[in-house]
Amino acid sequence: MSQIKEWTFGTHSARWAAPDLLRFTYRGPTRVEDVQRIIEICREVASEQPIFVISDVSESTIDKAAREYFSQNLHPEWFHGLVYVGADALQRAITKAIMIALYFTGKWRVDIEFAETEQEALQIVSRIRRTRGEGAGGEPQHLEEQEPRALA
Repeated sequence: MSQIKEWTFGTHSARWAAPDLLRFTYRGPTRVEDVQRIIEICREVASEQPIFVISDVSESTIDKAAREYFSQNLHPEWFHGLVYVGADALQRAITKAIMIALYFTGKWRVDIEFAETEQEALQIVSRIRRTRGEGAGGEPQHLEEQEPRALA
């Protein structure tokens, strides 16, 4: 797989930076057809190893059907962690409710965190890597120094 790969679907975009970081930028409403594409992208990039996902949701909404599709189709083995950037109180509550339900069913054991900025999200990913005792590719690293700072 190439080092950097990008997708655009509707008003949303995704950017993959090898070896294990996927960034989503959501703009406007997120519907089931968008979530179907998100699931396809996650499945593709996580086919060889678990990944980290940073999702900028500061300018988006997600409808009920899309939330339900997410909760039914995400696979925890795809992820090391998920970080949401710019989530408002309602988005945080909805995300936490979905994840709590998945935890109780035994289907989900992935770290989910919230950040105010992209830089804070990168620091969270770095912290999770340190906690796990490894960097991308098994080597310790400082993500904020190795990843591009611009969003896709």
